[in-house]
Amino acid sequence: MSTQPFEKIWESFFKPEVRSAGQILFNKKSVTSSQPSDTEVLAFIKGAGSCKVTLKSNSMQSKIIIADCNCPISKKGRFCKHIWATMLQAETKHPDFLEEKNEISKKEQAADSKPKTEKSQAQKATQEAYAAKQAEYRKAQYQKQKARLKEQKDSKKKSKPNNEPIFPIEVQTSLTYFAENGFSLEEDLNSETISQAKKKLARIFHPDIGGSHEEILELNNHSEVLIRFLKSTGSN
Repeated sequence: MSTQPFEKIWESFFKPEVRSAGQILFNKKSVTSSQPSDTEVLAFIKGAGSCKVTLKSNSMQSKIIIADCNCPISKKGRFCKHIWATMLQAETKHPDFLEEKNEISKKEQAADSKPKTEKSQAQKATQEAYAAKQAEYRKAQYQKQKARLKEQKDSKKKSKPNNEPIFPIEVQTSLTYFAENGFSLEEDLNSETISQAKKKLARIFHPDIGGSHEEILELNNHSEVLIRFLKSTGSN
């Protein structure tokens, strides 16, 4: 996420009185939210005339959030207090969704303006080339990390020739999967290290950023194996 304070990024899109009213809704815990996917946050605002708010992006790499609310103010094409309250909720509950994003647009505006803002083929080609370059850079960094951890693991094996497995076969297989992909979890296996490893690998294996459906399924499967193992042993 940007290093700028939350309000510095988003305050220019909302009037001060709208932000104040939205802050009150958030402080009263009137917002209930969920994240159905990596590119969407769904929220319901409790109170007089309950409202539904959606925050979406076209992809994980998109810097634009498309916001929609079913309240009368929002239907007039303006950003409402419900959207601001949901943005505050997303910052707290779904920070990954806001990562790298710095612009917000109304859903109706996005639909109406699409023909006018259609990018030229040259612009699209430039953006695609940049995205491909960024993906290659991430993969190169990942391969370097993977190589370093393999060297460390090989060194430990040499120093402990009689080391025997201490995990069930299924768990050891999943640990090996993560180790081969740059994350050695055996010495510090807990829910946080698993979550961090899964999050970083998802940025490489997710279909939206150059991975495949099979790769993300394999990542999810091995993560679930380790989480189940921790729960069965009472570990965190």
